[in-house]
Amino acid sequence: MKDYNNDLKTLLVTIEDLREELHRFVGQGRSILDPLVLKLSQNLDEELNKYYRLTNEQKRASNF
Repeated sequence: MKDYNNDLKTLLVTIEDLREELHRFVGQGRSILDPLVLKLSQNLDEELNKYYRLTNEQKRASNF
């Protein structure tokens, strides 16, 4: 359970960092088609998917 909590905290920090960076770049007027913006968006999507997988696995494990 401790590893789960640490993994979850790490993912949440990473997600928030990526979200803030993406928001900053778009707020500076960068196009959503800018390669850096696209890469940040992809990274954010990947980290969100990890978060949802981790939380769903934990929910399934707690149901047994």
